[in-house]
Amino acid sequence: MEFRTVIRPLCRQGLVEHGSPMLLLGSCFTDNIGKCLRDDLFDVEVNPFGPVYNPMSVLRSLEILRDCQPIREEELIEVEGLYRSFLFHSRYSAVDSAQAADMMAASVLSGHETLKCASVVFLTLGTTRVFRHLASDRIVANCHKQPAKEFESRCLGFDETVAVLTECIELIRGFNPSARIVFTISPLRYLESGAHGNQLIKSTLLLAVDEMVKVFGEDVASYFPAYEIMMDDLRDYRFYAEDMKHPSSQAVEYIYEIFRASYFSPETEKVAAEARALTRRLSHRIVASSTEAGANEIAARQRAIRAITERYPKLTDAVRRYNGKNTLFK
Repeated sequence: MEFRTVIRPLCRQGLVEHGSPMLLLGSCFTDNIGKCLRDDLFDVEVNPFGPVYNPMSVLRSLEILRDCQPIREEELIEVEGLYRSFLFHSRYSAVDSAQAADMMAASVLSGHETLKCASVVFLTLGTTRVFRHLASDRIVANCHKQPAKEFESRCLGFDETVAVLTECIELIRGFNPSARIVFTISPLRYLESGAHGNQLIKSTLLLAVDEMVKVFGEDVASYFPAYEIMMDDLRDYRFYAEDMKHPSSQAVEYIYEIFRASYFSPETEKVAAEARALTRRLSHRIVASSTEAGANEIAARQRAIRAITERYPKLTDAVRRYNGKNTLFK
């Protein structure tokens, strides 16, 4: 007898593999799952614009990635001494406008290359609420805490959401015909609209995604139930972070376990476990009693890297990207 609703893994083993590029785009929950995949040394591009929450901003992001559109300095805004873009999260900002534009352009180029050859594109939708910047008459991905009077806010209806998601799928498949699309709905609670408003938003997204699966078929578009795992399986405030809106690290780990069981083959799970053990070791700060002891630990880590890349050559690029500033990876 089970005294809770248990969400079972999907039977789609083999969809996620090492050496097969993947693009993850969407809400901050994408960052959570993306980090897990990076730690398991998958070839992933995660949120090249930073978190993007609404379907229209997801579509705009995909358009920019497909066309590899340049980021122009004159489109940036200055906020508290930093240059930012309404299309990017504040993590893509700098005190110099040219530096900020270059940073954004590099991320777009990297995302473009991944979208072109991705085996899977994961789109995580958070809300139907969109903000239109009145001066430019454009939907923004991030308001950067600018005055509310500069924006007009509304929620997309079901038909609008279906139309936008249809464009997303057609864009991806038109640019990369072999790409599979997996939708998820972020378990993050958007309480700015109240509890009832949050439910309406999530319900619209769920219905629209279900329509995509029906229209395009699961060989093209499918759904991973991250939202249901959080709402029905975990269903307890101890699985939320302190803000009572974001999933806790324990909740993310549990959802990722079901993700792995859904999409990893036994061989992929074996390689991922070894990769996870390596990246956990590499993430620890070296604390040594002497210079010699520190050098010995660095040498041991380098041997571990060589050993895993010799056994699994397809991990080589992911290992090198895991931490580009770390000399162990050069």
